[in-house]
Amino acid sequence: MYTEILGILASVLIICAFMFKDIKIIRILDAFGAALYILYGVLIGSFPNILLNVVLVLIQIYHLVKLYKEKRQPAE
Repeated sequence: MYTEILGILASVLIICAFMFKDIKIIRILDAFGAALYILYGVLIGSFPNILLNVVLVLIQIYHLVKLYKEKRQPAE
């Protein structure tokens, strides 16, 4: 029962990400949704689910760090 709720919550976060225009918010929500899917994958024993979502979290973190660094660059 709790496992299904976790999967639904992960889905809701990812769906909500599509409702925003700000790429930072989209990436943050998607990363949290994927992180919840990792936990869901662990609980149901689904290695493909875990692998996919680990990769997705890493991609989102990479792009968030890149965005953060770009904003910290002084204008020339």
